[in-house]
Amino acid sequence: MESNVKTKTMGQEFTLLKGMRRIEPRNFALGLLLGCFLVTFAYFSMAKFDSLHFFVVVDSPPIENVATPSSDIAQNMVSSEQPDGGASENVSFSKATSKIDVDKEPQNAPKLGVGSNISSINSNNSSTSKLPLTSEESAESAVQELDGSVLEETKEITKTCVKGSELCETGTDTASNKSSTNIFDSEAMLPSIDSNQPNSTIEKEQILQDLTIEKEPKKEMKKQVPLCDLSQRRIDKCEIEGDVRIIGKDATVMWVPSLEYDDGPDYERKVWQIKPYPRKEDPAAMAHVGIVTVKPMDSPDVAPPCTQHRDVPAIVFSDRGYTGNYFHDFTDVLVPIFTTARRFQGEVEFLVTDIKIYLIMKYLPIFKNLTKYDIIDFDSDDQVRCYKKAYIGLTSHDDFGIDPERIPERYTLVDFTRFMRTTYGLTRDVVEIPVQKKLGRKPRLLIVARAKTRRFMNLDEIVRETEKLGFDVVATETTDDLARFSVIVNSCDAIMGVHGAGLTNMVFLPINAVFIQILPWGGLDWVAGNYFKRPVGNMKLKYIQYDIAPEESTLIDEYPRNHTVFTNPESIRRQGWNPMKKIFLDKQNVRLNMKRFRPTLKKTLKYLNSVNSKI
Repeated sequence: MESNVKTKTMGQEFTLLKGMRRIEPRNFALGLLLGCFLVTFAYFSMAKFDSLHFFVVVDSPPIENVATPSSDIAQNMVSSEQPDGGASENVSFSKATSKIDVDKEPQNAPKLGVGSNISSINSNNSSTSKLPLTSEESAESAVQELDGSVLEETKEITKTCVKGSELCETGTDTASNKSSTNIFDSEAMLPSIDSNQPNSTIEKEQILQDLTIEKEPKKEMKKQVPLCDLSQRRIDKCEIEGDVRIIGKDATVMWVPSLEYDDGPDYERKVWQIKPYPRKEDPAAMAHVGIVTVKPMDSPDVAPPCTQHRDVPAIVFSDRGYTGNYFHDFTDVLVPIFTTARRFQGEVEFLVTDIKIYLIMKYLPIFKNLTKYDIIDFDSDDQVRCYKKAYIGLTSHDDFGIDPERIPERYTLVDFTRFMRTTYGLTRDVVEIPVQKKLGRKPRLLIVARAKTRRFMNLDEIVRETEKLGFDVVATETTDDLARFSVIVNSCDAIMGVHGAGLTNMVFLPINAVFIQILPWGGLDWVAGNYFKRPVGNMKLKYIQYDIAPEESTLIDEYPRNHTVFTNPESIRRQGWNPMKKIFLDKQNVRLNMKRFRPTLKKTLKYLNSVNSKI
């Protein structure tokens, strides 16, 4: 078949030469000129195409299982452009761990340079319609002949290909219909730039820079956060990490930006003024609470040098406000300081502003069970104390309340009462009346006998009738000697008294004990609920309330039965706290009607005799 083709071809050439003898010289010259033009145009068009194609396929990575037809031969020939513009070695594929097929190069095939083209290849392979595929051994041999620098460059380009990037292109295997990925050099994607024109190198570098995929994202600036939180209902507070410096006598807390604490938060450059006491909505309570200034410094250079270093956090708080009242001592200071400091297990330092020494001494066992360090009088301290973390203000959720959902440790009032019993060495954690009844001991009832306002006018009768019902009664006033009085409270199974601060001793009761609140006349349910009913339930105590009748109040001795005090007490409450307090709290005592009160006592006994001793 091949001889026929050649014969036919030669016949065509002979006929053509023979026919040229009949051409006139002028027509022949015109034809020759036109032919030269066409050949020249075709040559430069083909040369430009070949040059463009070889730039595009420079340094291609291996293509798996590709059988390439002769029409696509240029796509499988890889050339590497040298930095100096010289010719490069012919590269077919880079080495790969998977199976690959490569185009077998004829023995006499010329080495390809930048100027090589498809026509020169076809002239040496006129009898070949397809380039045959080599075996795996031929591929390995071809790879070993590659220039090492070309391989390294190919590997680096392969690394820069990112899935989804414009530098990756997915093709289809023409032999097996399997998809394959061709990775192009970003430099080869710029054929339109003429390197001989001015500024072409600069433009090329700029485009390459735009196409470069950033391996590491730029470091983002930290978002600045406020030093303090003024959004809470009960207290303004600050929580600061990093380089914190405190000068008590200047009532100043400083945050200093420092490379040492670069991982910590960055704070807004704003000055804050805080009153660290948890009654910020009560002007009367806050009037005597000092201001603490919290401010950021521009740099360590302008901050005062440290004179004392602590590796533990600092807590700055005030014990002024309404403290001195037994209830407020707990709800405004002791419960909040427990909620804030208990997590540190003693590794925390207290700085107290507006300090009341007698208050610290009264509750010293509680404070010493929360901190291993001396308590510092903030206002007279002239040291520059440095900490890694500081709290200005206490965690306070409500009157005598802890919200476990708002603190990481999820402390509750049960945890607080256990802490109180541990602090004072109290042994009874739970009421176990059924067991104790078998041993012959009666349920013990503590009657809190107030000495001034809201006193029991018939205390002897109350004790007598209560004992007849089967109680072991202890009637006493509260004292400042908590070590002694806490033992008395903890030994009881129930406590009762007229609404007042003395009932705060419920914190020493064992779980499952009964709390009986006797409410004075005046519609004071809201006071009873906020201050005692809710906290008692959260301590796992049984709450029972008894509302006295007008005849059980000593107000009946001062006002006629049809007076507004009895007919419309709401009108007095609307006048404000002080008018209400003056009449219903300060001027009122209680004379219990024991016949009316007896069902309350029976209800208490029934509960204590049936209570489950298990927590």
